[in-house]
Amino acid sequence: MRHVEWSNRFSVGVPELDAQHARIIELLNDMAEAAACPEDGSRLRAVLSGLKAHAAAHFSAEEEVVRQVAPELLAFHQGEHLKFLSRVREFTLALDADARPPMLPLELFHFLKSWFEDHIQGVDMQYAARLRHGAGEQSGRGGAPE
Repeated sequence: MRHVEWSNRFSVGVPELDAQHARIIELLNDMAEAAACPEDGSRLRAVLSGLKAHAAAHFSAEEEVVRQVAPELLAFHQGEHLKFLSRVREFTLALDADARPPMLPLELFHFLKSWFEDHIQGVDMQYAARLRHGAGEQSGRGGAPE
């Protein structure tokens, strides 16, 4: 069962970032499945590790786009990414402290799902709007968007 589905509401208009967002959705669904079987702590840790690695790489790519199109949003964007990674580290430490935590996996999934949806639809859409606006200006002058 898929708990989060990709839709155009998550699209920021940058194919590379959209593909990375779609991969995060896949990892969130893997997390939900792993959370449903908390007795398999190794699977949960593996999914979480993959999610952390993918998110870190994605955040780096996304911050480069923000740096180019909306540099005044960069510090806030980076701060949001750091908060996410910090919270995931907290969950990882809690998982490491308890081999079979009863509620933590579900709490983790709900946090990740909410953060992802809120971040994309709020914070990411700020630079996406700038991209759309900039592309409209470029095409309005007869030039191609860069």
